[in-house]
Amino acid sequence: MDPKQRKDRSTSRDKKKTNKKQTQYSYGQLKFGEVQSKSKKISLKTFFGNPEFEIFCLRFDYDDQLIAAGCSDGTVKVFNIVSGKLAFNLQGSSEGSSPTTAIRWRRDVANKAKSVFLSANSDGSLMMWQAQTGKQLFRTVEQGNQLLALDIRSDGDQFATAGKDFKIRVYDDERKEVIHTFDKADYNQPGHQNRIFALKYLEETPNILLSGGWDGNLLIWDLRDHKSIGTIYGPNLSGDSLDFRNGQILTGSYRTSNQLQLWDFGTRQLIQEIQWDKNNNNNDFYVYSCQYSKINGDTILAGSSGRQELKLFDINSQYQTCGYIQDLQEGVYCVDYGNKTNKFAFGGGEGVVYICSLTNSK
Repeated sequence: MDPKQRKDRSTSRDKKKTNKKQTQYSYGQLKFGEVQSKSKKISLKTFFGNPEFEIFCLRFDYDDQLIAAGCSDGTVKVFNIVSGKLAFNLQGSSEGSSPTTAIRWRRDVANKAKSVFLSANSDGSLMMWQAQTGKQLFRTVEQGNQLLALDIRSDGDQFATAGKDFKIRVYDDERKEVIHTFDKADYNQPGHQNRIFALKYLEETPNILLSGGWDGNLLIWDLRDHKSIGTIYGPNLSGDSLDFRNGQILTGSYRTSNQLQLWDFGTRQLIQEIQWDKNNNNNDFYVYSCQYSKINGDTILAGSSGRQELKLFDINSQYQTCGYIQDLQEGVYCVDYGNKTNKFAFGGGEGVVYICSLTNSK
């Protein structure tokens, strides 16, 4: 699909103005689909949000006690899962009108502030927050850029941003300064040729960074030598749909075929197509977000627009669907697994964050 035909999630869309909502729709009443495999069970635990504004990104903290969600009005909502209450409603954009597009929590490490996360905004602003107090610790603006992707290295010493200008900026966490920029593609220079929507530091090899976006190229960057060391051709990413586990790269593409794919990191070759619909009726699914389970890696979670669904795939059963939620009113833009628990969360055009649990039913 031509990027120009896609829903551009880098601009604010106030639903109150568009009168998009159907008054008869009841939030929190999810419709669970029937699956052949009965190995997993999905249960809705809680939900929160404001249907007037879409959810563009969300992330659990590393203890699964808090979840931060970025919205189309530029706010970041921090929800306390334990108390079931909204802890903070933070203003993330400069003018209060451009969406918060990416969120990442920093691991709690020695000699650094605790319970900290970064949020990126399509007005180019990047902010660091202390979640227990709602205090803004740091803010900078990448002038002339729309930030669409963000990730933090596992040791917390470095983070990276990317977006509309096709460049990747690597920051030092201590100094809060850009220490290197991977430029856009040029003659004899590998790089991106369109917007970048996903970044991923490899936890096992933290000097490696993956990036992907609209140009159909997945690039592999070496942060020590400051150069690209590989390219995978094919994935066409429009959201936070890039993950890595056990030598395999997971990608989710916004297109009518080959949406979910697994790639071998070493050979850079495609190793698996994951069918959204086993009846090969895949044309109506456009994947914005996907992720490996963090606690055991036995499932993959993905959300789509077009036919608005959230699906879970069982890795140990040849990627069969082991659970799904169907007939959502709007598309799913973001998903996240819990870091220590069996929770997962998703959000999107409905403006609601749903927090669910995934358990073994056998």
